[in-house]
Amino acid sequence: MAEKEEDQKTWNPKGGRPRKDQKELRNKQVIIKFTETEKTALYQESEDLGWKQPLVYFRKKLLSKEGKVSHNPQELFKVLNKLNPELNKVGHNINQIARYVNYLDKNNMVDQRFLAEYNQCFKKMTEVQQEYTLAIRAYLRALAQK
Repeated sequence: MAEKEEDQKTWNPKGGRPRKDQKELRNKQVIIKFTETEKTALYQESEDLGWKQPLVYFRKKLLSKEGKVSHNPQELFKVLNKLNPELNKVGHNINQIARYVNYLDKNNMVDQRFLAEYNQCFKKMTEVQQEYTLAIRAYLRALAQK
């Protein structure tokens, strides 16, 4: 019965995000002063690493053990999201060709140009997959150098 009362306290009829516990609230401020050069360098560093919210980056940098934040995973997601539609298109083409070739094969009507087209699409998919892998590796190498 106590659980139901507790659930009712956190439930909001208007919707929205549930309230955070007192331990999770960020209600303490620390004031730090920088020179203009230091401030510019920090903002540039956060921008270079892909952080859209510099203050989140600053908090992570301050609280990290080494004082270093290597990357923002959102940048990796952007690269992956650009390549996903291309992979999907190639995959759909290959599936269509494979279905058609199987149909022709069952009816003893296989034509070599369909097999050639299938091989061409498969080759394109392999190239896109390699591009995918190279983009991920390049991004991870760039992170390791920073």
